[in-house]
Parts: sequence; C-alpha cells; structure tokens
Amino acid sequence: MSYWFVNKWFLLMGLFVLLTGLCVSGVARAEPLNVDVADDYVEITSGFTGTDLVVFGNKGQSGDVVVVLEGPERDSVVRRKERTFGAWINRASLRFENTPLYYDYALSADSETDFLSETIRKDRRLGLSSLMFTPEKKRYDAKTTKLFQEALIRNQQKNSLYPLKPQKVSFLGDDLFRADFHLPANVPSGEYKVRALLVHDGQIVYEQVEGFQVGLTGFSAGIYKFAMDYSFLYGLLCVGIACIAGWLSNTFVQRN
Repeated sequence: MSYWFVNKWFLLMGLFVLLTGLCVSGVARAEPLNVDVADDYVEITSGFTGTDLVVFGNKGQSGDVVVVLEGPERDSVVRRKERTFGAWINRASLRFENTPLYYDYALSADSETDFLSETIRKDRRLGLSSLMFTPEKKRYDAKTTKLFQEALIRNQQKNSLYPLKPQKVSFLGDDLFRADFHLPANVPSGEYKVRALLVHDGQIVYEQVEGFQVGLTGFSAGIYKFAMDYSFLYGLLCVGIACIAGWLSNTFVQRN
C-alpha cells in the first residue's frame, strides 16, 4: 500500500512539473518581443581598444523595434568658458544628476520621430533630442540650462560615448533581428542595460530590459583599485616614477 502511494506521489509531481513547463514555455512564446545580449560581461584589459556588442532578438507581432543601450549613471559637470582679460577661463558650470555616461540606440525605421510622439520619446528617453538631464540646482533659467545640456551631449559625442545618429536594427527574417553597437576604448566601467521596445501604431506595446557588466580585469583592475583605495600613495608613486624616468633619460643623453 505504501509502495503504491509513493509511486502515485511521484506520478503527480511529474505531471505537475510537466504542466508547469508547458505553461512557462507557452508564456515565453506568447511574448511579443524577446531580446538577449551576446556578452554578459565585457572585460577591459590593458590592451583594450574597444569592442562591438551585438543585441539579438525576435518579435512575435508586427511593429517597429527600438533598442537602447545606456549606462552607467553618474553626475556630470559642464563648464562654460568666457573671455576675461584676453584669456578664456571657466566662469560658469552646471552639474547634472544621474546622466548616462554612455548612450546609444538603434531603430528599425529611419527616425524615431516617424513613429513615436514627442511625449513618449521624452518619457522613455528615446533619442538624443529626448534626453532630459536634471540639474543639481536650479541656477539658471530653462534656456541657459538647455545650452548646458546640449554642450554635455556634444562633449560625449566627441568622446564617442554618444552617437551622432541612430544605429540600424537589421532583420534577418520576418521576425529575427539584431542591433550592433560599438563600445570605444574609453567606455566607462559599470552596470549597463539594454532596453528593447516594440512600437505599434505609435504606442509602446511591450518593453524588455536586459543588463550586462563592463569592468576592468587583470593588471589594469589592480592598478585602478590601488589608485582608488590609496590615492595619496598612488600619486607619490607616479611622481617618483616620473622623476626616475627623467633622471635616466637625462643620464642617457649626457653619456651619448
């Protein structure tokens, strides 16, 4: 009797697991959008010159696809130079809170303005024109604050951390797609996230968020950690190495 009871218990548990798996797989197939990142961790070594990151996915219904890559968020200071007594010096500055140090995006259409309203773009930060940075203090009026914000975007574009134009979402078939992004050599380390959105008739019908990490590894990571933990000693070592290098080069020149 007990043997029959144990077998029945195992049979019921097996049926429960099977039905749960079928339900989960059915929900996964029913999702209108699925995306994934090719690399979960990007390693920055001493010889790092940049890398390409691929985001791939598929959609289960018609609509346009937007893929946003951004992170990490930190405070950024923008300074404005003014001519004073014949010299250009920093006279004004503004700090913005929680700005993405890296930002890029890809579209299945030519422009985000073709299928998204301005309100939705600003609410979801879709496109450079829709990025709204929050100043730490309201030191200036809206017009001057916007000038500082535009200067911040230009500075990030010069450092290849913001795009000049959106990337392209390429479809490999009716539903499969991919988006290619480039992480430059000066990409900041930290937490990054990929936001993929499905847009139909001007409305966002689905959004999925995936994360990945960019970090220093190897000898570079050790130097960075030492510099952060022992900044004064690190500065002394840098000065000492510079003095020794200068003395050695001077000695070599004199001998020649």
